[in-house]
Amino acid sequence: MSIVSGVGLTSGIDYNQLITKLMAIERRPVELLQAEQTSYNDKISAYNTLSTKLSTLEDAVNQLKTTSNFYVKTASVSDSTIIDATASNSASPGVYTIEPNSGTNDIQLASVDRRTGKTSSSSSTAVVNNSGNSQTFEYTYEGTTRTLTIADQATLEDLRDAINNDSGNPGVTASIINVATNDYRLLLTGKDTGSANTITITNNTTLTGFTDSDFTASNATDAKFRIGGVDITKSSNTITDVIPGVTFTLKAGSTSSVTITVNNDSATIKKNIEDFVNAYNGVLSYISSNSQYDTNTHTGGPLAAESTAMEIGSRLKTIASSRVSAAPSDLGTLAQIGITTDYKTGQLTIDSSTLDEKISTRLDDVATLFTDSTNGIGNQFYNYVTDLTDSVNGLITIKTNGLQSSVTGISDDISRLNDRLSRTEEDLRTRFAALEAMLTQMSSQSSYLSRLGTQIPA
Repeated sequence: MSIVSGVGLTSGIDYNQLITKLMAIERRPVELLQAEQTSYNDKISAYNTLSTKLSTLEDAVNQLKTTSNFYVKTASVSDSTIIDATASNSASPGVYTIEPNSGTNDIQLASVDRRTGKTSSSSSTAVVNNSGNSQTFEYTYEGTTRTLTIADQATLEDLRDAINNDSGNPGVTASIINVATNDYRLLLTGKDTGSANTITITNNTTLTGFTDSDFTASNATDAKFRIGGVDITKSSNTITDVIPGVTFTLKAGSTSSVTITVNNDSATIKKNIEDFVNAYNGVLSYISSNSQYDTNTHTGGPLAAESTAMEIGSRLKTIASSRVSAAPSDLGTLAQIGITTDYKTGQLTIDSSTLDEKISTRLDDVATLFTDSTNGIGNQFYNYVTDLTDSVNGLITIKTNGLQSSVTGISDDISRLNDRLSRTEEDLRTRFAALEAMLTQMSSQSSYLSRLGTQIPA
């Protein structure tokens, strides 16, 4: 027998138990390597989480490194039922009054051209061509003329569909309206506002009852209003080129003036700064909580004694406390805009009233503090964090790659040790099997000699 299982029949020795205890001693190096591997994996996980938190900080400071983000504007209107407005960063703060046009005595909306056929049909399926031959329906819109062939016995619905399904349709929608009992009419509607965008039924139309004179018109109109003492006419209700940086849309006509007020969006600027502070604190808090060492249990967090993590935390604190040389001497640090540092934890705290006051009264200087290309706080943080998290050469990437190499190396070592342990266990079983066989043989010989002794005369 080469493998022993159970208890030896001759010796009474529990070989399985004995081998298990011997192998436990042999496996101790593997257990130590597995514990080391677990530690490395915990560090990798911690650095991956730290990288995620740094990416959140990167996103936050990305909003603070560009000057334009400090000049976000809001636009409010005195009557939102008449006008909607938005402002871009390039808009200048101020109050702009949209007044009734002196020619129309109101704020006039631009409209599309709508033409309704005077000729009525008894139903939507009534025949509009019973000439016995094909006829022509031709119209012009926005400089494009479309000539449609309408078959004999075509209905009002057929005419509508021929217009709508025409692949060359320049923007005219045909529909059927029921204006009274047995009074169905064709309605043509242009897609664009403005007096220049009218629909014309041409003289080439041979379909009876559908010449231009057979349609009533609700002609397209231009938007008209007055601003700064000047009458303005536009073909669209969405106005982008009257107030620089402001887009406003006329929603309804009015005989009263409407004001558009443009202000700096202080709330968004402040929120961007708050997001930065929260992200910064999140990084430092994570490093601190995962770097603790318990002297009672002699165990530490995954980042305990990790020089890379400590270096990151130290550098972030240095940037947060740095002075921006391009900013005024009284507004060159975060503390001077109300963002102070807890020198024990490194956490930042915002004095909301101070920050509000600085944004309101010294926005240009606040912007310089963060956006200066040489050493602005926003740019310093962004450049450092971007370098840290670079997927190829970033400090965290290099660190985690090194840890992963160690994990892989340990896996190889464990695999080799396990192979050796398998051979060791097999060798033990073989040796104990040989021992048991020898004992069995000796027992047999002893029994034989005993029997032989009893058979020899005294």
